[in-house]
Amino acid sequence: MTDPSTPLSTFEWTPPTAGIPQAESEEPLGERLGSLVEDRAASAAEVVRRAARACHGWLVEPSCADAGVGTRLQQGLGELVESQGWRAPVDRFRASLAAVEDRITDDGSPALREALAAECALWLETAETLAGPGWEDAAERPRLRLPDRGDCARPLLDGRAGVEAGEVFLVHGWSETVARGLELVQARGLAPEVIVSEGGPDLGGRRLARRLVASGMRVRFVYDAALVAAVRRADRVWLGTDALGTDAFLGRVGTGALVECARELGVTTTVLATTDKLTPGGDLTLPDWAAGEAWHLWESAPRDVEVEAQPFESVGLEWVDGVATEVGLMLPGDLRDAPLRAI
Repeated sequence: MTDPSTPLSTFEWTPPTAGIPQAESEEPLGERLGSLVEDRAASAAEVVRRAARACHGWLVEPSCADAGVGTRLQQGLGELVESQGWRAPVDRFRASLAAVEDRITDDGSPALREALAAECALWLETAETLAGPGWEDAAERPRLRLPDRGDCARPLLDGRAGVEAGEVFLVHGWSETVARGLELVQARGLAPEVIVSEGGPDLGGRRLARRLVASGMRVRFVYDAALVAAVRRADRVWLGTDALGTDAFLGRVGTGALVECARELGVTTTVLATTDKLTPGGDLTLPDWAAGEAWHLWESAPRDVEVEAQPFESVGLEWVDGVATEVGLMLPGDLRDAPLRAI
């Protein structure tokens, strides 16, 4: 391993592969990533980790030639980015590799391939691995590319406005970040009650409800259409997102009406999002696969029925009270100049 004091020091690191099918040697990168292109169930973090692992494996193979490696990497990522790039962590992964290419302009240099592999490896590092072997003498350790989702709730548990025992939370469908946050609330002995909506066409709310009940929480499960009425019973609204722009965030359809009602009733609404959810350019994009996958809303709909199957919407940040991240609580206006937006 090279000098751990540089952010390019992990290019020889081999990511763990347990439970993930490995590609055949010589298989093109695009084919290795094929299963992720149409994966609508995996979280953004899971998609990025699997993509980073596949890209790292491809880059360190002896058969991976140095000549044109940057161009071939971007081409291999093309379909994945087109399908999943609306999710900020995926777009940030792409942008981080592009930034490496900008620094090392020789597309036939072995240094470029090593640097790209190092960047892929950093997307697989955790707080635990950065504190482990290979980093002990590092002058400066890199910032986590995929921070711990559970850390977002920590700023909400302390201080005058911190969560109190027995509060009722309202959440809209599945979110790994919200799930981790609520588990932290429960672990503090605060015994929250959670109202969970069905969560759109993927019914992700069921998945969340099962997880929360397994942690000992009281859960009420409601229709998405009942969300606005349910706000009156809530002390807090906690929302997850796949992308944070400068003045809006992506939410499941119905989130806009929910947060407007919460604002009118004075119910505190917070978006929980790690900083990898900040879109590199500050703009939001709705997934364009929804139009071609209307079966998510209605399978085999009659020909003359126009199915509006887009499951996400852009929601203005002015309707929420703050964005809780692993580096603290941000006000909506803070995101216009968020220091961690840059790659």
